[in-house]
Amino acid sequence: MQTQLTSVKKHSILFDPELPTAKEVMAAICCVATQYALNPSLDLANTALTLAHKLTAPEYAETKLIVEIAKRLVFQWDEVLREHTYIQMQVIPAHSRLQ
Repeated sequence: MQTQLTSVKKHSILFDPELPTAKEVMAAICCVATQYALNPSLDLANTALTLAHKLTAPEYAETKLIVEIAKRLVFQWDEVLREHTYIQMQVIPAHSRLQ
């Protein structure tokens, strides 16, 4: 009796099966970016950064352009997140009673 092994393609940890192509990840980023433009928030910036990180998965590297866009999006949304953190630190300064 011969045992057959089915090959199961393993995906990287960044790959999202609910967003199977780079086009779909980009569409999700565009939707989040639009919402962020209308109502900036830390949660939306975090979501956009998470999606940008997903786009860096090897499964989405369909072209060199997508790879470059993914890197730039990660950098840009990381900067947005840092700016939110900086603003929050300025608005809510560290105080012994608040900690």
